[in-house]
Amino acid sequence: GPDLSGQVKAIIESSVPDAASMRGQRGQKLVTQMLLDCYSHGLFTLGPPESPVNKQIVPALRYILGEMSKLKPSDPKRVSCLSTLVEACQDCQQVQAREILRIFGDLTAQNETFELQLKYSLLREKEAALNRFITRQHKGCDLDHTQVRPCQQRAHLVSGYTMLIGEALGLDGMVAARSDRFLPEVLKEIGRVKQNEVLDALQRDMSVKEWLQTLLADINNQASTADRLINRDCIFNWVKQNMSAETAYLVFYDEDRAEEFAGQDPERPTDENQYQPFLSCKVLLDMLSTAKMVAKIGADRAEVAKRPSKRARGR
Repeated sequence: GPDLSGQVKAIIESSVPDAASMRGQRGQKLVTQMLLDCYSHGLFTLGPPESPVNKQIVPALRYILGEMSKLKPSDPKRVSCLSTLVEACQDCQQVQAREILRIFGDLTAQNETFELQLKYSLLREKEAALNRFITRQHKGCDLDHTQVRPCQQRAHLVSGYTMLIGEALGLDGMVAARSDRFLPEVLKEIGRVKQNEVLDALQRDMSVKEWLQTLLADINNQASTADRLINRDCIFNWVKQNMSAETAYLVFYDEDRAEEFAGQDPERPTDENQYQPFLSCKVLLDMLSTAKMVAKIGADRAEVAKRPSKRARGR
């Protein structure tokens, strides 16, 4: 895309006016200048522009700002993305790297196959479970640098655990975690842990119900301007290819199966969306089971399957 380095400040401030006076790097630099520096050559604590992580960060941030510049300054999606970047600048560069790559992933996920879109949607559940685990295991992880050492802070502990279990769990951000300058001290702080025990703890803590609700809310969203994780256009063909032609028609709403949708919000599609996929929880669970993303336990229970994300492993 075009070089927007001369417009970075204006793009940000037009959507997040407060950014004009906000500072990061412990008050040393305006956040707009920090983002311009990152746009140009990456995050300095993570190495030179040609370092592995900055080779991801620079094009990711350029893509984000390029996409946001196409939207109106008041567009909620633009305001949300740019606000997140601005707020991240008030934290350490490890957090900035993580947020840039997360937003980039959100913006590009719909270009992936249906299975990879599903796996990406599960990343948020995995990250939330890891953060809850860190809260339980490391008291004081949210105190600032005047009270605890960097290796005891959440931002860097996430890097440590990502290195230890990220590949097995299918987390994003392996390259960024490897570039954390406090990683050796963090690994000492974590100490000897058994990978399987951590993975089991995280899996027990992940809620399949919440993930199903998130997917249903995303796929069944009736707003024409909905910002989706899952591209509805690929659902019918995926089911037809991986389940059966007959089952593929179950991805649409049917009055004869109205009881399947009872209690969902919404319970039926609008007229303008009647030819778009509209899933019941039952059909979605069958799809996830076919994709080997959940393991059914009895008639009405399921757990997240132990299967790493190929997309995450490749990042």
